[in-house]
Amino acid sequence: MTIRALHILSAVLLLTGTTLAQSGQVAQRINALRSEGVPFPDWSLFTSEERGHADDIIWQDACRSATVARLDRAVTMGFLQERPHQVSLELPFESTSLTLELERTEIFTDDFSVVQASTNGPVAYDMGVHYRGALRDVPGSLVSFSVFDNEVMGMISTDEGTIVLGKVDGRSDDAHVIYRASDLLRNEPFTCGTTDDGVPYTEDQFRTSTDRTLKCVRLYWEVNYDIFQGKGGVTNATNYVTGLFNQSSTLFANDGITVQLSQVFVWNVASPYTSTSTSTLLNQFGSFRTSFNGDLAHLLGYAGSGGIAWVNGLCSSQARYKMAYSGISSSFQTVPTYSWSVNVVAHEEGHLMGSRHTHACAWNGNSTPIDGCGQAAGYSEGTCAQGPLPTSTVGGTIMSYCHITSSTIKFVNGFGPQPKTLITNNVNNASCLTNCSGTGTCATPGGLAASAVTSVGATLTWVASSGATSYTVQWKAVSAANYISITGLTGTSSGLSGLTAGTAYHFRVNAVCAGGASPASALVTFTTTNAACTDAYEPNGTNGTARAITANTTVNGLIGVAGDVDWFSFSNTAAQPNIRVTLSGLPANYDLRLVRGTTTLANSINTGTTTDVINFNTSTVSSSYKVRVRGVSSSFNTTQCYTLNIQISSSAFGTMGSVAEATGDGVEEDAVLGIHPNPANEQVTITLPAHDGVTNVELLDGLGRVVSSFLAGESTGTAKVSLDVANQPAGIYLMRITQGTESMMQRLMIAR
Repeated sequence: MTIRALHILSAVLLLTGTTLAQSGQVAQRINALRSEGVPFPDWSLFTSEERGHADDIIWQDACRSATVARLDRAVTMGFLQERPHQVSLELPFESTSLTLELERTEIFTDDFSVVQASTNGPVAYDMGVHYRGALRDVPGSLVSFSVFDNEVMGMISTDEGTIVLGKVDGRSDDAHVIYRASDLLRNEPFTCGTTDDGVPYTEDQFRTSTDRTLKCVRLYWEVNYDIFQGKGGVTNATNYVTGLFNQSSTLFANDGITVQLSQVFVWNVASPYTSTSTSTLLNQFGSFRTSFNGDLAHLLGYAGSGGIAWVNGLCSSQARYKMAYSGISSSFQTVPTYSWSVNVVAHEEGHLMGSRHTHACAWNGNSTPIDGCGQAAGYSEGTCAQGPLPTSTVGGTIMSYCHITSSTIKFVNGFGPQPKTLITNNVNNASCLTNCSGTGTCATPGGLAASAVTSVGATLTWVASSGATSYTVQWKAVSAANYISITGLTGTSSGLSGLTAGTAYHFRVNAVCAGGASPASALVTFTTTNAACTDAYEPNGTNGTARAITANTTVNGLIGVAGDVDWFSFSNTAAQPNIRVTLSGLPANYDLRLVRGTTTLANSINTGTTTDVINFNTSTVSSSYKVRVRGVSSSFNTTQCYTLNIQISSSAFGTMGSVAEATGDGVEEDAVLGIHPNPANEQVTITLPAHDGVTNVELLDGLGRVVSSFLAGESTGTAKVSLDVANQPAGIYLMRITQGTESMMQRLMIAR
């Protein structure tokens, strides 16, 4: 099809109202992961809440309708620690919920830094975690999502428009607002100071053999002093612009154009950029910033209500011609306005990469416009006839002026076919560009798994990545410092041998493509089995037949038949009275008990093959301490040993993170701390140790705050009590049991 025919077809589509938006590359990636069986674990970071009077005052001046949601800090902290590679995230919205299917993305270069102007040096910065993806079951949708420790920034685009998620300005209670951009009462259409150079594009500039860039553009962003003041610090200002970058880079990625952020420079003192004119600000930027860490540079500020950029600044011999300025808007009446700012930023960077406005007399191979939005709004570039106006159902593209007409701009339309192809070609043909850190022309492999795991080997597998010519596997023991790489793999599996028995290993996979390597997959962990062994300690099936072992040594034992129980005896000393017992390398679900004489001191009853640990800090010296190992529900293994380590120390063993703890002289009479089920949904049953006084049961959130507690009466034996957790947000909690001066803790996961 010729460019002229393409122009005629696009005009017909625009005029007839046929939807322009197609499923972009981000949604295609999510669909591919789903079809490959890659799991998207469920998370929910927000709880919805009723709007209060203060909210209504804001909304009546800011937007027609909005949903208020509260960020759960404890769950968010766990999310940031886990940094899931894929996630299915529930977001409350308009009396229902939206399901976002997201994949983690690396928006930063390997050498990314944040620099503050006052010292002209780097500052420590927690980069948060950034995602892009799509709405479940909404074809062609596009989602950008950034998570920081105290806020979330998100943008959801469909062919119906854009939904914005962000923190309410001036609120310290984690309140966030979710609203449709079309419901914002202020319409602030930006204008762009970039003018047409009068030279039309040729048909050759729209021919391409690839649907994505084989190189990428490293972007340097500079943050003016007014944003630093408005956000209240370097960290908050950087969070804002990196979240904004994720949203704009998602628009580029949806069209197959790869960009990464190489540096953020924050003016935390007065800057030399003092004008209110976008053109003057760009000139001031070019005069002051004569070099920068990146391929293109972008100054951001609140002044100007629009943007301006040089056209086709890639590989320019002068730094000033690689620059753009965007006058962005953080919020309106405390309501975040990301979509407006994203439009400005992506539009100006489109200019830097070679695209002019779509209403310029420069397109279609015949010096005509793609659309007529600019002319309709009174902005003409050339003397050609006005192009077609897209309907509001179709919407305009990023390089258009349709945002100041009834047509509007829809982000799912991206840059449009011709500007997208033009930018892709310009990037691929730019001799000064290289591959971005961790990116290439094919997608990150998914579906990683370890199978046929033995004591000395395993088979690693993954799902093929489209466009890959080979794969690289990196693996190491979890405790090791460096990865071992296996390169040049042309299949989707790799065998490992020579591993150590009973050891946890990580592995990850990169796809290697014509343009470089994909981002590395998420780490997958597997544990080799224990080596086949014989039990050297039988008979030791009762307390009375416990086999003596020396403290501070490691032994291997075997639960070889159903009902088998192993007992070991040891001593502590006055110099080293405190005790830690660790049961690891489990081939099945085994439990651990510590006793003195015939009195139970503590139990660890983790489920599955999770390591059991007992910390027992005491002043009682005795030669009658014993440890019992048994299989739960008659679990056993005829060949695989467990590993038992008994330590004594002069220093108290730390209790945080341990599975079962006791202090003082221990909790007497079958001191079991059990929580079932774990993870819990609505209710948990807690097994309490015997005690002749009241027991204080407390539930602590991720910040250590007590969110629920009650007192249980005395009991001559173990007792079971129930705790309702139906109203607690999903997340990681600690259950603390206190009896007198003695305490025990165990982790509890609440899942929805």
